[in-house]
Amino acid sequence: MMDSYGIIIQARTGSTRLPKKMILPFYNGKCIIQILLERLKQEFSEIPVIVATTTNANDDIIADITAKSNCLSFRGSENDVLDRFISAADKFGLTTVARVCADNPFIDMKGIGILLDYLANNMETDYVTFARRDGTPAMKTHYGFWAEAVRVDALKKTASLTTEKLYHEHVTNFIYANKDIFKVDYLTIPEEIDSNNRIRLTLDTAEDFEMQKEIFAEVMKRGGISISNVLDVINGNPEYFERMEKLIIRNSK
Repeated sequence: MMDSYGIIIQARTGSTRLPKKMILPFYNGKCIIQILLERLKQEFSEIPVIVATTTNANDDIIADITAKSNCLSFRGSENDVLDRFISAADKFGLTTVARVCADNPFIDMKGIGILLDYLANNMETDYVTFARRDGTPAMKTHYGFWAEAVRVDALKKTASLTTEKLYHEHVTNFIYANKDIFKVDYLTIPEEIDSNNRIRLTLDTAEDFEMQKEIFAEVMKRGGISISNVLDVINGNPEYFERMEKLIIRNSK
């Protein structure tokens, strides 16, 4: 069987801290999921872009937005996100996927390509993402810039090895927590970000939403979403760091 690559976006309306954040107007009348799909389709026109949402009727709107964006969708378990991902990959015949969380409007498109290329060139690797120098993978930070890439076989192995709710809700945690079982590789994030733990661009709360709307609009004036443009905007306005710092403290688990 030949390797088949794709991108799966995790999205639903049932967020507890900010319900329906995926479908609220974010920029130019468009919601975050619309914006993400446009960016992904532009950058990755030759591989499938799939939205994995839930079978909950409240997520009909996510499926509708996906269809209007001419992207693929899959509907599966609301709580067993691992199963949803595996089932989505199987439906579309994917062996390797980049996983994108829809609550990261500033996700780095070039980074997604780097991760997929890495797995294409390192066939023994099960999982790759960007990480801090202390070994913290991007998905466990609040930076909001990076995705992750994983073999579907590694996800299936995870499902066969654990029934813990944590690992079925957080798709890849089991993989990078068990490096004796899986081949996990990390790519180093830029020093200017790694040395600044006050950057928070993952979107969980109403405060995140309002601040990131402001930042997104300003970044678009500078030519579009890139890590360098985002850093220019937030470095140019120290108030953003103050607001982010408060949100990091408030949302610490």
